[in-house]
Order: sequence, then C-alpha cells, then structure tokens
Amino acid sequence: MNWRRLVDKLAGSSDSPRRTAAGFALGAFLSFSPFIGFQIATGMAVAFAMRLSRPAVVIGLCTNLPWFVIPWYTLTTVAGAALLGQRIPADFGARLSELMGLAFYRAEFWRRAYDLVSPFFWSFVIGSTIGAAIVGAATFFVTAALLTRRLARHAQQ
Repeated sequence: MNWRRLVDKLAGSSDSPRRTAAGFALGAFLSFSPFIGFQIATGMAVAFAMRLSRPAVVIGLCTNLPWFVIPWYTLTTVAGAALLGQRIPADFGARLSELMGLAFYRAEFWRRAYDLVSPFFWSFVIGSTIGAAIVGAATFFVTAALLTRRLARHAQQ
C-alpha cells in the first residue's frame, strides 16, 4: 500500500484529524509494544473506551511487519539492557548457537531457551515499551499533520 492511499483511508474517517491520528498512533504503539499476542484485543478495547476510530487502530496495528519483528525486539531489548545496566554474557552467542542445534520440539530446547532469555525479561519489556512510545508519538504527530493538511487542501477545492 502506498502512503497516499493510506492517508486517504485514514482521512475517510468522520473523526477529526487528531482523533484519527490518535487511533492510528495507538495501533502503531501497540504493534511495536511488548504485548505480543494481545495487541488486537487491547487496541479494540482502548479504541472503544476512548471512542477512537477502530479502522485507524487496525491500520496502525499492521505497521510492525514480520520482517521488522526480530530486529526491532533485538535492538529494543539491547537498549533496555543498556538502560538497566545489564550485561550480555560473553558466552551468549555460543549458547544461542548450541540452542539452535537442538530440536525445537524437545523439552531440552525450551529449558535452555528459557535459561538463555529469561534474564532479559525486563530489558525486553522496558526497551520495547520505550521504543513503542517513541514510534507511537512520532506516528501521532506525523499523521495529524498529514491529515490536517489534507483536510485543509480539500476544503479549499
């Protein structure tokens, strides 16, 4: 989907540009947040409670594409670890390589995976929440400006 069509879809809402942008930004925030698996239910509940455009929230929920997921959560977890002063163990890469050599359907794989990543739980939560807040805020301001400009341009015609 190109950007103009996305703005046209968002602009088709009967809400004000700021409310539509808030819905889109909420979806983008949740899409990049650590609430993996709960984004849609959370987005719809908040959109309903705050009377935001549900279509705008759904479009925002689609902003974190599958090829962004691993780099995004890796970078934000590393940033969260840096904020918390948590060091990555020197043998992390070797332990990860060993883990990848195991069959994922075996209990040994999941036990080792848990041992490897569990120390980074709070780094993951804090890093990705801060990152998602930055994405959501930027999305709100950019979308509100685009929708306001589009509305003003259409009013002049």
